[in-house]
Amino acid sequence: MMERASDAPGRSIARTRAAKARRRLLRNVAVAVVLAAAIAGVWVARRPRAQGVNGLVTAPAKTMDLVETVSATGSVTAQTGAMVKIGSQITGRIKRLYADVGDQMKAGQVIAELDVPDLEAQVRQAEATLALNRTRLAEQTAGLNLQDTQATTDIEKANAGVALARANLRQVEQSADLQRATAQASVRQAQANAKNSAANLARVQQLFKEGYVAASELDNARAQAEVNSAQLASAQENVKLVQAKVEADLASAREQLKQAQAALRAAKAGIAQPAIKRKQVKGAEEAARQSEASLALARAQRDKAFIRTPISGTVLQLTQQQGETIAAGLAAPTLIIVADLERLQVDAFVDETDIGHVRLGQPARVTVDAYPNHPFFGRVEKIASGATMQQNVVTYDVTISLANPSDLLKPDMTASVEIEVGRKQGALAVPVDAIKPTTGGPTVTVMTGSRKGKPSFIVKRVRTGISDGDHTEIVHGLKQGDVVVLAGQVPGMSTGQEGSRFRGPPGF
Repeated sequence: MMERASDAPGRSIARTRAAKARRRLLRNVAVAVVLAAAIAGVWVARRPRAQGVNGLVTAPAKTMDLVETVSATGSVTAQTGAMVKIGSQITGRIKRLYADVGDQMKAGQVIAELDVPDLEAQVRQAEATLALNRTRLAEQTAGLNLQDTQATTDIEKANAGVALARANLRQVEQSADLQRATAQASVRQAQANAKNSAANLARVQQLFKEGYVAASELDNARAQAEVNSAQLASAQENVKLVQAKVEADLASAREQLKQAQAALRAAKAGIAQPAIKRKQVKGAEEAARQSEASLALARAQRDKAFIRTPISGTVLQLTQQQGETIAAGLAAPTLIIVADLERLQVDAFVDETDIGHVRLGQPARVTVDAYPNHPFFGRVEKIASGATMQQNVVTYDVTISLANPSDLLKPDMTASVEIEVGRKQGALAVPVDAIKPTTGGPTVTVMTGSRKGKPSFIVKRVRTGISDGDHTEIVHGLKQGDVVVLAGQVPGMSTGQEGSRFRGPPGF
């Protein structure tokens, strides 16, 4: 049976993912700081410098292809319905296990078989009852058109009915003994489990008082004792139910014998009239239908002993082994976890400052620590409206659909995501260091040439577009080939007014 996640496990998983994401964020920040320092050192060492302008760094505006991305971290998860926890609807010992971790399973394939002899007995009993009722129905139908003169034939049939009823009564009595014994065995097993868990709880409580065990172990022992006590109560209640059932079955079988004996007496007395026979046929038809329903129910219960996987996929986890007993309760215990590794996604946490650029369908590039040189590609599938707080930073969960053709990705892998939020070919761009923010908007300082042997500069207000982190698009305000100042003090510059002109020192 497929186990559905409850609210408590969901919150636990969310907290675990949030903790992992926080650790990844701190690690990535540290790595980014080191890389930024190294890159800055190389850039400073290699950057172009203007000749004779006291360390001014300049660069020309040029056309180039820009790709703007949003970076985030997250983890690989299974899509909705692509990972299931499979358990058992009934209690029983695992007779045979057909799957192991890493095995490929097909939907409907049997993964485990339980040993449940009581269900087999119920099926055999239902089959015998159905055979008996069908025989009675056939007999009643065959005798419907017989005349009153066929008294001898009626008596023979009545005798056969009495024999069948007696055989049915003996079979019901044998089945009743088996059901009682099975129920009592379950009670004894439950009593032993309850006694053991109570003794264990007492030991753990004493060890907890002495400080040898953690509170979690005491909670586990107390929970196990409560579970075993509940199972004992359930087994004792089951004894009552079984007793009531077998008494009802015995009463029904005795009643059938009485009816067969009464039919025999009626046949001997020659009072079997056609009207009575029609009622008998109708009753036999109803009994046969009820027996068919009982047999279908018994077979359905027996089929629960064969645990099947509802989806095709890979076995990720196996919680119990062959020979162990599965105790089914209000919630089905997990036996095996199966996931379809071709239906994976990445849950990435995007910062609130970047979420406004993310749209459904945008391409994304994903890398994982296990395969740092093997990128995976996908698209933005979902954008969460609810926020998640991580280290006092507001983030939003963005789901990236992935293709996993070689089954390289596994659930819960740490993933680094780059979402492409903008792309432009042939954009006029300048290095990001050239753009200075002002109250009136972004500006750049442009070297316009020389006047009387001195360099001149002008501050221009520009309108920017996308940025790849190194270069920023200039939508308006510059033309290709304009030389802009990246760093250094422009000689004579004291204000940032757009259109202000400044002249350099003599000898430039």
